[in-house]
Amino acid sequence: MCGIAGILVASGTADVELVRRMVQVQRHRGPDALGAIVAGGRLAISHARLSIVDLSEAGNQPYESDGHALVYNGEIYNHLTLRPELERLGARFRGSSDTATLFEALRLLGVEATLQRIRGMFAFAYYNAGSQHLYLCRDRLGIKPLHYVRRGSTLYFASEVKAIAAATSVAIDPVRALFSIASVADDSLDRTAFRNVRQVPPGAFLVVDPEHDQRLQHYYTPIEDFDEAYYRELDGTSEPEMVRRFSQQMETSVRAMLMSDARLGAFVSGGIDSSLIAAVARKHTNDLPLFTSNVLGPQSEVEDARVLARAIDAPLHESAFTGNDFLVNWARATWHYEYPIVRHTNAVPFAVVAGLARASGVKVVLTGEGADELFLGYPKLLTRRFDSIARGPVDALLSAYGQVPGLREHLWPSPTDQPDGFINLVVQDYQRQRLRDAAMPKLAFLGKSAAAEHYLTLQMLQESLHSLLHRNDRMGMLNSIEARFPFLDEELVRFGINLPVKFKIHWSRRFHNYKHPFLEDKWLVRAAARDLLPTRLVTKRKNGFPLPGYRELRLAPQFFYGGFIADALSLSRATFDYVTANVQPMFVARLGAVELFGRLFESGWTVDNATDHVRAHTAIQN
Repeated sequence: MCGIAGILVASGTADVELVRRMVQVQRHRGPDALGAIVAGGRLAISHARLSIVDLSEAGNQPYESDGHALVYNGEIYNHLTLRPELERLGARFRGSSDTATLFEALRLLGVEATLQRIRGMFAFAYYNAGSQHLYLCRDRLGIKPLHYVRRGSTLYFASEVKAIAAATSVAIDPVRALFSIASVADDSLDRTAFRNVRQVPPGAFLVVDPEHDQRLQHYYTPIEDFDEAYYRELDGTSEPEMVRRFSQQMETSVRAMLMSDARLGAFVSGGIDSSLIAAVARKHTNDLPLFTSNVLGPQSEVEDARVLARAIDAPLHESAFTGNDFLVNWARATWHYEYPIVRHTNAVPFAVVAGLARASGVKVVLTGEGADELFLGYPKLLTRRFDSIARGPVDALLSAYGQVPGLREHLWPSPTDQPDGFINLVVQDYQRQRLRDAAMPKLAFLGKSAAAEHYLTLQMLQESLHSLLHRNDRMGMLNSIEARFPFLDEELVRFGINLPVKFKIHWSRRFHNYKHPFLEDKWLVRAAARDLLPTRLVTKRKNGFPLPGYRELRLAPQFFYGGFIADALSLSRATFDYVTANVQPMFVARLGAVELFGRLFESGWTVDNATDHVRAHTAIQN
């Protein structure tokens, strides 16, 4: 896992010292080695290495041979199985790293064929000396980041926006930043919170030709994995056989992701997803330290993590976290997050526990993200089955008002017809609507109701998962920690996309969760865990990493005086006096997240300056 950066100029020679400065800014992503070269004259690329596979200098980057060049961030889990074929084609491997395999695959098979063959997580820049094309490529689900912007005739790209800002001017997009208070900014597959700075979308690559023309090309979208024949096959499978198939796939995925020459551990919350991964991994390794965040207080889940550690006989390292720890680390986490931290306030304790893992000598961790999206583990996805009952009185009232022309629309206008609703959708680039339009025709054979429920997996993979992967990458790499995701193995994703809902949501005679009392979420995951984990963990309901967050935060008006929001909206001090005294504290705290982001990235404040500001004007109310 690493940090990459580069510039491509239309004419002349690219500045190698500039890309050295770019990669130095993201040195936290790769503290083990730095490298920079000029390839083909017009391209300069740089790399900060976190050495995990082949710890020797042979694994250092950039890679270059016969004018071809590569900088790469990620892991290719099937790289060893690709080597025999590449050797028959004349591959010349430099060392045993997956980087060496990827380079030879790109050189011998080409970019598009390679993207269809490799399994893993990645973001890379590859220069083909023959065609003089530059390719910026990102993995199927967007696990690893890759940003770019064009300034005049120069293209800049890097793992993080702050690296681009070290080479050219970068400004916040105030509309996207302000609308992040609605928890939508970090959902975007291709936008950022910075004006004109884009991401290569998941499952896509940007190609720039010798004339400097660029085009974006998609090679994968999750809806392509849906196959009616596969769905029908799974639908006809018995429950015991389904549990066996899923367990086998989990074993295969976890074993592949144990690939490491550096020490590996696991992040655990005490929940079913991370516990299952740790239990499977423990069968295949004698050294598996566990790491958990103990958010002190009644919401602590640390005892469940302790139960897991005892059950699989693995050491547990606990990171205690208090409200004051949130204040101390809020600015630092925001600097690395590169968005206002609104949706995932648990990014802050996540960063702290990643630091504990690094201090313990671990570089790689297995994590449980992806299970909730693939197997419908979010309570809101189950409670929607009761929506028609809960909404009955409201629907009757709306129907009655609908008898009077114009009255219903006057009293209950559609959110999408209102200015704030429209802007919210624009900020999201209508992603959900466009996905639904593409997906529903393929699911139509299921019938309207079943298709709508099956579609939820695709929606969650696009929205919820993308922001979670961003959180894990940034908060892990802040401490030079690589996170791996066994639930997101390519074959497991295809399996989950096609799996009928009846294997995800089960009716239960047992009171499972007050939010959905007789519905069991992630049934297949829980069924597969029964032989590996204590019943307490198998039946545990989802808590979502609870912590003292923005509901408990109290911001003084001075937090906003003369800051980013005041400047962007021309607001007076009197406005902030009123807002902090009268508006819901959680909303004020979200506004504070935007303010903190603005002061760091627009006003040029250091993390230390911002942390002092937080501590002076913010308090936790218990």
